[in-house]
Amino acid sequence: MELLLRRGFQRSVVRDRMTCVNAVMFRRVWKGTNETVLAYSESEALAYRVRQDDVDPADPFVVDPDHALWQRGGEFLDVAGELLELPPAPGHSRF
Repeated sequence: MELLLRRGFQRSVVRDRMTCVNAVMFRRVWKGTNETVLAYSESEALAYRVRQDDVDPADPFVVDPDHALWQRGGEFLDVAGELLELPPAPGHSRF
């Protein structure tokens, strides 16, 4: 979790109203790209990358698969690591 924070992610607690589950959300927006990790537990997480305009910040649990640039589910450390290892979004550089 600390690595995500050092990489510019903001941490907050969110609640999925449909399933009544709390999650810790790590989110950063950079040059029009939204990257989010939703951690339900150590063994269950969802990570995704979408264009900033293609996500509803009020409901981060729903991601349209047609708009997702990248999306994975699995263990928290695995999906967070994969997200951090992605190359920059098309049209962006690391600098």
